[in-house]
Amino acid sequence: MTASDPSAESRSEREPSADLSTEDVYEVLSNRRRRYAIHYLKQTGEPVDVSTIAEQVAAWENDKPIEELDSQERKRVYISLYQSHLPTLEKRGLVAYDDDRGIVELTDPIANAEIYLEVVAGRNVPWSYFYLGLSIVSGLLVALAYYEVGVLESVPTVAIAGVITLLFGISAVLQTIQAGRMRLGDEGPPPEIRAESTAD
Repeated sequence: MTASDPSAESRSEREPSADLSTEDVYEVLSNRRRRYAIHYLKQTGEPVDVSTIAEQVAAWENDKPIEELDSQERKRVYISLYQSHLPTLEKRGLVAYDDDRGIVELTDPIANAEIYLEVVAGRNVPWSYFYLGLSIVSGLLVALAYYEVGVLESVPTVAIAGVITLLFGISAVLQTIQAGRMRLGDEGPPPEIRAESTAD
């Protein structure tokens, strides 16, 4: 048995059978370092030692390659993960943590979960607000067409319905594409870092 592969017995003792609860998800994702750690663990898809996780998280936090990290930057993240964040994840049953060997791996509920973040950067608006605005505009168009106001008097109702449907369809496609880029565990840095880079 290699040092990077926790035993089946250890996994069976720590791995919960229940599905991941919404409360667990919100608590875990409320902290940036936990998000980064989960992102990295989902990327690797295998057991990883704590020091390796700490190095990658520190690199993302400090926006620099791992090779350029100094000892304090590594140590600060390592201690935080070791003393606080990994115990929290283990308590929630989201990771199996072999304290003796310093090896961590995701349990099935979080490993199999598709987690998307809605990151609103700069002057962008959340999709929920966008759809609310689009619905209001669509409602106004329908009302103006119904009462034959202005130029809408000569526009067929079916044409207006088609435009509205097209707008919602295009919006849904764009949201789907964006959501695909905001998934924890995809290649590259965590979603929020990618969103910040795009905004810049």
